[in-house]
Amino acid sequence: MLAMAAWASPADAHGSVVLVLHGDGRGSVWLTATWADGHPITDPIGAVLTATSTSGQTVGPAPLQVKGDALAYGGTLAAGDWTVTAEMGTPAIGRCQGTMHVGGAASPVPSEIRCAPPAPPPEPSSGSSHLIRYVGLALVAVVATAGLFWYARRSPTPAPPAARRKPKATSSHR
Repeated sequence: MLAMAAWASPADAHGSVVLVLHGDGRGSVWLTATWADGHPITDPIGAVLTATSTSGQTVGPAPLQVKGDALAYGGTLAAGDWTVTAEMGTPAIGRCQGTMHVGGAASPVPSEIRCAPPAPPPEPSSGSSHLIRYVGLALVAVVATAGLFWYARRSPTPAPPAARRKPKATSSHR
């Protein structure tokens, strides 16, 4: 139990992450991230951005750089429609993808794409999880008992001192 607590990560305390992709409509793109429980992420964040335009241009994977409370793409996207994907690897796993329109300086349309955390996997029903635990414990007990019996049969018991062989005496008759 103590080992499990020592291995706990920040994500265990806060749950998953909520990522939001932002664009200013002129080609600048940035990402904001918070814990699903609403707390800010205070650990260093590792994230990359990839983008593909409808005309076939690609960007990245490019690391996102910290700028204030956001992680920003260092370049700018050209005019057009882009499928933008941000993937976070630390301190938790997160992914956000959406389409952004870059109109250039003449017609900027800011965009914001909020990506909710993935749904947690379904918990097994309490009856089946108890059964799995009991079967697992029984298996461990059987293996441990078999190991003890094997070890006990394998270990030779020392012979009593009287039964031990004594060296033969040599006679000196000639």
